[in-house]
Amino acid sequence: REYTAGVLEFDGNTTNGTQARLVDAEASVKLPGARPDDVPLIMASIGMFKIPFGFEVLQSDRDRLFMERSTTERALFPGEYDLGARLQGGWRFVRYAIAVQNGNPLGEKTFPGRDPNNAKDITGRLGIDTPVTDSVRVSAGFSGLSGTGFHPGTVATKATVQWVDRNENGVLDPSELIVTPGKSATPSKNFGRFGYGADLELAVDVPKVGQTVVYGEIYFAKNLDRAIMPADPVAVGRDYRELGGYGAITQEIGTYASVGVRYDYYRSDLDSTDQSRGLLVPSSNAMQTVAFVAGARAIGGRLTLEYDVNRNHNGLDANGLPTNLASNTLILRGQWVY
Repeated sequence: REYTAGVLEFDGNTTNGTQARLVDAEASVKLPGARPDDVPLIMASIGMFKIPFGFEVLQSDRDRLFMERSTTERALFPGEYDLGARLQGGWRFVRYAIAVQNGNPLGEKTFPGRDPNNAKDITGRLGIDTPVTDSVRVSAGFSGLSGTGFHPGTVATKATVQWVDRNENGVLDPSELIVTPGKSATPSKNFGRFGYGADLELAVDVPKVGQTVVYGEIYFAKNLDRAIMPADPVAVGRDYRELGGYGAITQEIGTYASVGVRYDYYRSDLDSTDQSRGLLVPSSNAMQTVAFVAGARAIGGRLTLEYDVNRNHNGLDANGLPTNLASNTLILRGQWVY
């Protein structure tokens, strides 16, 4: 409505078994822009909403041509949604958003949607969205996040005695007793984390063909991976530095078809090392994907086929040397809007 807005969205999927869940629930008050199609000058929201960082986190699943978001986005902002309060809006070509949220998105591994340490993450984006000519539009922005992660402590354990019948004679021999001493409890600790990002999108309307969209993002973060290789600097005694990004191009072909290609790259630990012939050497845990997609659409629906060429350097061959993990995927998706 003119001064208020609300969203309520449910999702049913089989990603981790059959499940139905609430993913978006927000209530807002706003000061509308000068024209009905303008973004609000200011809008304040509370509830569960997408983290205002970059372009891809905020992109709608319904509108995105590619099946999944990039690897970096899924690692740093798993599930996209978190609980909190947000202030956003725009004036002319300027766009802004800032939010205070729990810091544990719905796709986070340990405490999804919760806040075990009562320390909020602050996230924001400042950007532009404006037509350059009648057929060219540009959108760009810079994003930042500052927050606090949580390392859960451990409870105390008692000493245990284990008997391993090495000679299998069924008789307890003194050398077959193994004593495991108890451990004292360890306290829970917090750790700092941050992330920065830049995004750019260029859309060009090509006469008699359709719209061409070129877009991409780059991310740099510390201790922010919360899904693929979750960062816990307290456990390992050092910080994790994450780097990633992607570049994509999509092309409409007439009214009923679209094609696209995207390359994305992610390293969850820029300082990772490995053992080689008894020496500690730098290693690469990079994940790379080249995605090819084609879609056919008609009124009310779209059928999309995508092939992903994945390169994951976390595998080892028979000699213990790094090798690619075979994980290419072929995905078919049907959509219907009603």
